[in-house]
Amino acid sequence: MKKIHIILIVLIAAVSAILVSTYTAANTSVSFSEALAKPGKEFKVSGFFDPAYPVENDPLRDANLTVFSMKDKSGFSQRVYLRSREGRPVDLERSESVNLFGAYDENGRFQATDIQMKCPSKYNQNKHLLDTAEN
Repeated sequence: MKKIHIILIVLIAAVSAILVSTYTAANTSVSFSEALAKPGKEFKVSGFFDPAYPVENDPLRDANLTVFSMKDKSGFSQRVYLRSREGRPVDLERSESVNLFGAYDENGRFQATDIQMKCPSKYNQNKHLLDTAEN
């Protein structure tokens, strides 16, 4: 084998390892307490919207900031400060689950930079039966 072939094989292996590790890290969800242990490091936290606390969004002060509470999968509720160009997420209160990407700041606030929500299925049989019974 020529030197160039060996170098290319090593380079491809290194790039593949980087991609696999990045993909694995991005898909691993942690709890708020795990993220709090490493402030400044970005994590993915999965859970669901906590309706016990109001959603705050004042378009006149800062349209890009939405503050709400989310419970992680361990049941711990945390106030979240979501800064997004899209403003307040549509149907946040109705979402079935929420994935947040962000980090704790030096003040102990979870600063989210991105959100992914799983919206309830409009074809959910139980919900459809409830809606039909109410009308």
